[in-house]
Amino acid sequence: MPKSISVVILTFSLLATAQAVANPLQLFVQQCLQYKPSLASLDLKQTTPYQALQFEQLTLGFNNFNDRLNYYRHLATHRQREGLLMCQLHLADELSALLTAPQLSSFIAELEDSHMPYSLLANKVKAITLAQLDIDTKSQLHNAQATIRRNLSNSNLKLVFNNAQCQLDTTHDDTNSAFEISLAKYLLLQTDEQCRKTTWQAYQARAKSKNQQLLATIKTIKQQISATEPSIGSAAPQSAPLQATQSLLSKPLLTTELLLSFLESQTKNINTAPWNIGKTLSQIENTPYLGPKNSSDLFQQVIDALTPLGLTFEAIPLQVQADISSTNETNASAGTGNSSSNGTSTVNKPSEPITTYRLWHQQRLVGELYIHTSKHSMANIIRYPVIGQQFAQASVVFPTNVSNRRQAMQLVKSLSEAITAMTRGSQFYLVNKLGVSTDNYLLGYYWLSSHLQQQLAYLAPSAREQFAESYRQQLRVFRSKVAWYYLNSDQQWHADNVKIQLDSVINQAFQASFNQQWPDAKNMAYSFNGIANEGLDYYHPLWQQNLVNLINTDTNASITNRQVFDILVVNEDNLSLIQQMSIILNPPTDPSSIIRRAFNVGNSKI
Repeated sequence: MPKSISVVILTFSLLATAQAVANPLQLFVQQCLQYKPSLASLDLKQTTPYQALQFEQLTLGFNNFNDRLNYYRHLATHRQREGLLMCQLHLADELSALLTAPQLSSFIAELEDSHMPYSLLANKVKAITLAQLDIDTKSQLHNAQATIRRNLSNSNLKLVFNNAQCQLDTTHDDTNSAFEISLAKYLLLQTDEQCRKTTWQAYQARAKSKNQQLLATIKTIKQQISATEPSIGSAAPQSAPLQATQSLLSKPLLTTELLLSFLESQTKNINTAPWNIGKTLSQIENTPYLGPKNSSDLFQQVIDALTPLGLTFEAIPLQVQADISSTNETNASAGTGNSSSNGTSTVNKPSEPITTYRLWHQQRLVGELYIHTSKHSMANIIRYPVIGQQFAQASVVFPTNVSNRRQAMQLVKSLSEAITAMTRGSQFYLVNKLGVSTDNYLLGYYWLSSHLQQQLAYLAPSAREQFAESYRQQLRVFRSKVAWYYLNSDQQWHADNVKIQLDSVINQAFQASFNQQWPDAKNMAYSFNGIANEGLDYYHPLWQQNLVNLINTDTNASITNRQVFDILVVNEDNLSLIQQMSIILNPPTDPSSIIRRAFNVGNSKI
């Protein structure tokens, strides 16, 4: 057995500890800035399993700090974000130091010569090194992405009409912060279709002049990344974690050429333009939501539906919770492998009490889940599991009352996100965080959400909701095509010599989904964040949901839902997508057949 390697736990003075009780974020930042991971003790003379275990332990604290940073980012006030930024920059520097450590190349070579799962770990670590950008390029990329996001925000936008006939009195009530809501209201109330069309199209071009050069910069950087590892790819993450871009971890099943074919296979003419969607939906009958109106009741019914999958929720008594919380506030819940900390020492304390559950999968304790109420449903993964090293921690918030199916499904999706992250069964952090490949790293989440929706009859969508889903799917299909043509175009998107050809292609793509002409459809490239952030990977939800649809319609009769959960979510054996599908589906399950069947299974639901 390898010698035990303790995960570094930083300690501070009594004064700092006392301050942490009042402000855990302050102590977290202090700990982050003083944390210096190192691979110096990585013993390259030992066996491959020993080296892999050492590497996991030496880098686990770093990964936990990064996940805790992302968690606190949702909770920090504006004044507290400066400290988080300092922590983020420090982690970026420490990542660079880790990746240039002299031991790393020999370690990767050792893993590459070994068998699974060590060769898989080598693939991911190597991809991290390939995805790294120099400081100037990384800063340029992140600034461009942030500026595009800011340009697309609606904080300073108002509806102003040159044509008096398009003016509505209701627009005088618009507030800057609710621009998109007021735009939707305008499109619903405006009876003149030409006015709706002009307004919607003008909205899509609102940031074109500002975003053109920024997007061109991002495109150039993305092409540099793709040149390092030929693959469909998105940019490196903003918080500089010890993780690679998903697309660099392994080659996806869909090549660049197959991706466009897939998007064409998912194109369905819904015969409704985006500027008319509100009018169309208002004319479709909507059946009322008949499920639980209290979120606690809905939560309990979801728990009951999860029981057949081998999941058990053990509520921790309030007094035990108080004792744990007190202990963790003293420890400040640092980003180390300390499995006793529960992460409830938040910056902005929730107004409602937190309920803590221990989550078990069959006989294995996977971690702790923290539930409390908020205005919106959301999941935060505080700490990912690593078999033999640490338990998982996640937080799920949702409103006290549930008034419609959309809110109910948001709660279900948030729980699904937390559960799939907490129950993953690899011995390596990077595999649990990112999955085995780009094709299956979110497949378990989409399957579980779909499974729960099928188990709870009152979540079945109404005719209006089904049409709204079809519209959202076609909007994603169209935007994915725009991203494909933009990022695969060798020339400048707005250059005169390619303008006519691209305008025609994108206009045809728009018409194929919505049965309307939009000569300036190319403007869509400058109107959504996905092209700057996910890039070509923007299509992923379509592909993942199609695979789920295929599983739902053609699972081998001998395979139970519990087995599907174990294969897709837990995936203790680190199975690839093809291996998973070969077990779950009826034959044929060779790669070409899976692609063909996924193309033809029907529309996706996003």
